[in-house]
Parts: sequence; C-alpha cells; structure tokens
Amino acid sequence: MHTSDFPVSTPLMIVWAICLAVAAFFFVRLLNYLLRKNRRELLLLSFSILLIAGAAIHVIILSQSTHTVTDGNWVQLVLVSLVAGLEMFIGHTVIFDDIIAAVVFHEPGLLLAYLTIFVLVLTFSFVMVFQILPRRLRDRLWLRSHARSAMANRKNHLFIGVTPSAKLLAKSILEEQQKGRRRDQGYLVFIDIPEAEGMRTELSFGDIFTSIVSRRKEVSLDEELGSDRFVLLKGRYPDVHHGGDLADVLGLKYLRTWLHNERNSVYVLGKEEENLALLERLRADSGVRAKVFCLVNDVNGPQSVYTASFSRVRMIDTHLLSVQRVKFQQPGLHPIHFVDVAKDKDGTPLGYVSSGFHVLYAGFQETGQEYLRFLYEFGAFVGKDLKQVPTSFDIFDDDLDRYRGDFLNRFPGMKGDPSLVWNEGTIGSDRFWERYASLLGSLNYVVVATGIPERNVDFAIRLLRTAARADKDLSRFVILVRVATLDNRTRGILDFFNSTYHPGGEPVIRPIGVDQDIWNLASISGNLLKDSASRFYMAYQRAVGGEDTWESRHLRLSSKSGARLRNRLALMREQGQDLSRSAFLPTLHALAGQGLEEAAARIPAVFDGMHYPEKGAEATRLEYLAVQEHLRQCASLRASGYEPGDPDELLMRRNDLCPYGNLDPVEQHFNWVVVKTALTGKMDE
Repeated sequence: MHTSDFPVSTPLMIVWAICLAVAAFFFVRLLNYLLRKNRRELLLLSFSILLIAGAAIHVIILSQSTHTVTDGNWVQLVLVSLVAGLEMFIGHTVIFDDIIAAVVFHEPGLLLAYLTIFVLVLTFSFVMVFQILPRRLRDRLWLRSHARSAMANRKNHLFIGVTPSAKLLAKSILEEQQKGRRRDQGYLVFIDIPEAEGMRTELSFGDIFTSIVSRRKEVSLDEELGSDRFVLLKGRYPDVHHGGDLADVLGLKYLRTWLHNERNSVYVLGKEEENLALLERLRADSGVRAKVFCLVNDVNGPQSVYTASFSRVRMIDTHLLSVQRVKFQQPGLHPIHFVDVAKDKDGTPLGYVSSGFHVLYAGFQETGQEYLRFLYEFGAFVGKDLKQVPTSFDIFDDDLDRYRGDFLNRFPGMKGDPSLVWNEGTIGSDRFWERYASLLGSLNYVVVATGIPERNVDFAIRLLRTAARADKDLSRFVILVRVATLDNRTRGILDFFNSTYHPGGEPVIRPIGVDQDIWNLASISGNLLKDSASRFYMAYQRAVGGEDTWESRHLRLSSKSGARLRNRLALMREQGQDLSRSAFLPTLHALAGQGLEEAAARIPAVFDGMHYPEKGAEATRLEYLAVQEHLRQCASLRASGYEPGDPDELLMRRNDLCPYGNLDPVEQHFNWVVVKTALTGKMDE
C-alpha cells in the first residue's frame, strides 16, 4: 500500500481549514437567505450541485486511491460515488468511513477532500433540519440566542400581530433606520397570533412538511417591507385567564428579556378585543419596562383608565392621529384661510373676522367627530362686537341618532350648541342635496367620512362636480375625504378631478386618514408635536420673563395673582393645550398683521394690577386677539367634554367657560401672555 498522489503540506492544510470555515459560514448564510426568500428552485439547484460535486470528487479520489480497488471501471466509480453522495445527505455513513480510512492510511490530501465535502453537506443538512423543527422550538432557540441583543443599548421593535398597520409602521421604522446610525439599529420582531382561540400552536408532521415547502408569511413580509431585516415568531391567542406574565400569555417565555428593556418598543396592533386582553395582562406584569403602543380606536374604551394606571402605555387612536397630521403638517387647512379677516383702508388686519364659516359632514363616525372637534376649536373666531361669530356644522349620517348620542355623551359641553345642526335624511338623499345646494354659497368645508372608503372618493367627486356646475368659488372651499389607502389609482383620480375643476389652484379634494401617513413612528410616538411644543415653551418662558422652569414660574405668578392662575397653568400644561396654541399661531398672526411685536412687548411680563398699553389701534387689536385666544380655549375645553360650572376635574367642570368680559383680571392676563408669546416668540408657522 502507498499513499495517493496529493502533495499536502501543513501550511496548506491550515489555509485550507480557514477557507473551509469561511466557506461554510457564507454557505449557511446563503441557505438561510434562500429559505427566507422561498427560492425552492435555487435550493434544489444547490442540492444538485453538491451532489454532483461530491460525486465528482469521489470519482477522482477513488481513481487515485490505492486502498480502493476498481480496476479502472469508471462506471463502477461513478455509481459508487453517486450512492455515496446520496448517503451523505441521509446519514453521512460513507463519508465517515472515508475520513477514518484517510486517517488510518495517512492520506492528508484525501482527508482534506473528505472534510470539505463533510462540512458543506453538514451545513446544508443543519439548515434543512433547523427549518423543519417545530415552530415554537425554533422561536425559543432564536430568542435565547439573541438574548444579549434584547438587553443591549439598541432600540428593538416588537409587533404583536402581523397586521397591515404593523407592516406599514415597520416599513417606516426601516426607512428611519436607514437614515440613522447602524449601531443603534435593533431587530424588528413580528409575533404572529392565531386568528381564533383554541388553534393549536405546536406543529404536526403535516405542518412540518408545509413549513418546508412554503413560507408564505415570511415571503409576504419580505416583499411588503422591502427588507429581510426581521424575524417572524409564532405566539398564542391571548387569554386573560391564563396565568403568568405577558410573555407566558403569548407562549414565548423567552420574550420576557425583550420586554424588560426600556429602550425597546412593543406595538399591540391587532384586533381591539385582543389588544385590550393583552393590555390587561400587561398591567399585571410589573417587570415590563418597554414602551407600549396599543391600538384602541374605540372612543368609548377605557383609554384614560389604562393611561393613568400604566404610564408607559400610549393609546393609538388613528382618527385622532389623522387630525393631528392636518393640524401640524397642513396649516393651510386651518379655518383662518377660509374666512374674511376685517381690515382697515390701508389693508391692515383689525384683529377680528367679518363672518364665520360653514361645514357639512357626510358621515359622522369617529373620523368625522374628530374633525368636528378640530374645526370647532380652531374656528372659534371673534367678531367686531368682541363676541364669537356664528358658525355652522351641518351633520348628516345614515345612523345619525346613534352617533349623535355617542358624541354628546363624550362631549357634554357641546350639548345644546346652536352651531351643531343635526339633519334628518341619509347621505345622498334628496334632503342632503337640497341642504348642500342651500349652503353652497357660504360653504367652506365638506368632510366625507363614511365607513366605506371607496364610497367616500366617489361621493367627494360628485360633490366637487356639483359645486363647479353652480359656479362655486373653489379658492376657499375644500373637501376632506377619508381614505384608508392612497394607491396610485386613487391618487391619479383625485389629481385629475382637482386639476380639471380647479386648474392652477390648491387641490379641492384632500385625502385624510391615509394609513401610510398615520402609521409612521414620528406620528404615533408624538415626535411630530415635540418640535412645535418645545418652541412654544421657550417662547412662553421668554414672554413671562427668564428661562426658569415651569414650577418656579408657577410659584412666581401665583405669588402675584393667587393659586388660581398657577393651577390653571398646570392644568393646561397637563392637557397639552400648549400644543394646540402652537398650532394656533398662524391664526393669531393672520388676525394681527405686522408691526404688533413692539406693542405686545409692552404687555406686563408679570401680572401687577391691570394696566394695558395706552388705548389706540395697536392696543385695540391686542385686545381682540386676547378675546380670540379665550374663545379658542373655551372651544377646546368644550370639545374635550368640559361644561361650565364650579371647578371640578372629576365632573369636568370649569368656571372660565364664559364671555371674556366676565373673566377676572388674572384670567384675562393669562390670555394676554399667550398673545404676547405668539407675537414676540418669533415662532415659525
């Protein structure tokens, strides 16, 4: 016996071993990629290439080896090699024999060749076996292997429920991560929950076979997100009666590590009844430190209860987010652009408006109700007599009695308000079109927000056609239409009709409530509001003097004006009214015009008696603006459910829901400070 003709040195073996390890690593990565992409044809091709390559190497090795007798029979060599190659994928029996033989007969060249085949085959088999493991076992292995990442200084995002909104939000997060630092980027973890209680979560043998030949959800996520930087885990239907913490409820106990990191975020975006069940368990899980975003669109749901009891939970109301987007990102839709501001002969605004505006609602479900609150607050304009000018909100809905009752129960401060006109008749009825025709001359807004998005677009187009045929001035007319998804077809239709009936002007039909706009991290986390709020806070501090804190400013003001102003400032801050004020600044600037900064600067920084700048045009305009701010604040409070009466936060009663002249000097001064902030803070619109 003698060795084969493969000259092998020790350095060569070391280099070959390193190359072999690197090749195995990238081979595993490639197979995982092909599995995630569901490229079964490429997996079959790689299997065939390995089989042919293994057989070819066997043919060469066996033909050169002296311990295998073949007498030059190449047919026998090929058949033996093919059988050996197939056996390698089954149990690796032949390759073990060959490796042992190469060691026994001191053939390093054969040993390297056999080891090469063995590593490639083993990596291939490992990936295939890992893919057919029961799903929950695979998920446990992944969570345990990435436990360090769960507690690292990264922002991981966990989605409970693979819903369309979760996919849109994940896509937004991926886009933001591409702009940011890579070291701060965490994992996107989707937890798939069965649609019905009682579904099994462990896989049967049939499910194992299905998991090999089809991975539709992973492929669908990959295509929709445009990225493979995510992992899909399988959870369990939420059951509030199930013992244990949230991770146990979901059937993924190793998820607990991820939930305990305060840098991580959890998005509960499934069905509302499931969300509330998970939220109930979340409240009982004291170890959760991650930020939680929970979708609860039920306006009568227990939002305030959960928010008060679990501070890290942020309720997501898509209807409210739709309004916030218009409020802070589309200031051109504020009511100030749809009314006539009174001016003198030189064109200088006088601080009040000539008349109010009119709104027609076609549909009064949640989105329509939120837009009524928005227009109700920002359309509370003052007239020449220092009183609020009349406004009109004409409301139609196919189930009006139901939605009217729900709305007035939530916001009792608006009961009996003559500006709310509840119309009999369904949307599209003769009564509706008669009312539309009678209002068309003074109509400024139409809000189309029925429960059928497809119907909304068609109906908005019909409204626009009717207005154009009646020679309606479309420069101060807008139709806000609720759509769920703004695809290319819908966008093209709206662009066509806007350009046809109002060429060269602002679009008349404006889509609202678009999921692509709502479901982004900046919207649901409140980051869209932070910049506006911080600028207002800084300007407010300058207006009252100094850069002191809220608490010290409260104490200073209260020392001059008593506890009522201090409590009011604190309450307004808690309610987030400064955010509304920052969005109201364009209105104050439009009413005030230019040149009032110096006059506003003469307003006393700290209340000390009631002395305003000496009477004159500037002082009169400032007084109008102070009354205007009071009207807006009253409208905001009523639209939040407050009623006039002795102060009682539990009953939501306020004693300042009264005409401006009935306010005491302290409360009047508060409105002057707000006006001064708006005019001297140099805040952008």
